[in-house]
Amino acid sequence: MKYYFRDLLTLLISLFILSGCENPSKVGLDVDPEDQIQGALIDDLPIYAVTVKESSTSTKSSYQHPLGYLKDPTIGESSASIQLGLEKIFADDSRIPANANIDSAIMVFDYGMDFFGDSLNSTTTVEVKQLSTPFEFNKDYPSDATWAVEADILGSKTLNKFAYRDSIQIHTVISAKDTIIKVGPQLRIPMDAAKIKSLFDGNIDSTTFASNTFFQNRIKGFQVSVNKTAQVGIGGIVHLAINSNQNGLMVYYKLPGSTDQKIKFYSVSSQNAVSSLSNDYSTAVTDQLANPTGNFETVYVQAPAGLRTKLSLPTLASLKDQNLIINKAELIIYTDSDATGTIFTKQAPRLTLYREDIAGQRVPLPDGDTRTATLPTGEVRNIRDPRSFGLSFGGKYDKDKKSYTFILTSYIQDILKSKTNNSTFYVAPASNVEATIVPYLLNVYSGSRAVLGGNSNENYKMKLNIYYTKAN
Repeated sequence: MKYYFRDLLTLLISLFILSGCENPSKVGLDVDPEDQIQGALIDDLPIYAVTVKESSTSTKSSYQHPLGYLKDPTIGESSASIQLGLEKIFADDSRIPANANIDSAIMVFDYGMDFFGDSLNSTTTVEVKQLSTPFEFNKDYPSDATWAVEADILGSKTLNKFAYRDSIQIHTVISAKDTIIKVGPQLRIPMDAAKIKSLFDGNIDSTTFASNTFFQNRIKGFQVSVNKTAQVGIGGIVHLAINSNQNGLMVYYKLPGSTDQKIKFYSVSSQNAVSSLSNDYSTAVTDQLANPTGNFETVYVQAPAGLRTKLSLPTLASLKDQNLIINKAELIIYTDSDATGTIFTKQAPRLTLYREDIAGQRVPLPDGDTRTATLPTGEVRNIRDPRSFGLSFGGKYDKDKKSYTFILTSYIQDILKSKTNNSTFYVAPASNVEATIVPYLLNVYSGSRAVLGGNSNENYKMKLNIYYTKAN
């Protein structure tokens, strides 16, 4: 009987506790972090926004190279070409035999992981031309360099879309036999067999052709680009992940009296390829580029190495002496549907934020710091700010809300505590290739763009929400 009354007492106490809860179903459950924010809200701080040009960069050794032509009706035209040098065949004769019958010659590139544009309603013609001067293997060419090419088209291919996700079946030579194999997504450009045979002329003295200097001066290198005049539709920018093991020029041929197919493979690596980027911007963009201290209702970001938006908080310092503890600060950036229009509405799937140090070098915000360092031993160590939110920092495009959200809690707190005096930072497209980090360096791994509403935009207002409490 004693145990019966003790169990009954325990039950009654439990009922009293549960009856005191407004929502018993939430007992023991995690609360949404947004619901935990308490205190006052500041959401009316002015944010100055202006579009500025990205700086030029070197794309040598990039693991993805942009290629394409995008006729953006809002921002303007952007094009990307690839310049490359072929390696001579060190273990064999680099010449094509003079009596060879070429079955096919193909320029082969692996597709990368990114495409931005209109792949459904566009037709693109990719062309290969020879460079007018030799490609220098050890030179860091800037991304805005211009290249002289020969008039002859050595190869071309017209595409209804860049099939950068589709594996394909190809014919190749294995043990002297024509074999069909399955490979990953590739861009394969048929080349003019006669012109290729002439370029790698088997009548030239073998010792002469074996000279690396002679080879580079004769072959020079190639440009892969899009024929702007022939393009139908908006087009787009695709990326190629150049792999020296299977990318380059492949020449399939047979010798007289033989049915055995042979192959010459002249490889190209990411170290021997660079991108060239050019833009012809709309009036709306050029007006801002000519006024870098202005403040605009609509701003633009674009990759690769195109446009970024400079943001500044001119009145934030006025909060320094108010003993505020920042519980949460978030920046919400909306896309401007009015400025984007209805012709091409695709927005960048991801953006990033970063700032510049006193030397003008790009550094991450503390909330989005995912940096690592490789020690001499090969060990990879985190050197990120301990307050970093990692990938939860934000930047993914919310298609329903048509917005991007970032957490700036530590960055705002650092400014109010005078740990940093720089309240200017930048927003730019981020690459989905860099999926495990928050990128902050110049982006050449994406071709995306976004049309964004500024802080003075009536319908798509950029907003900084600061939730705070006052210290005693």
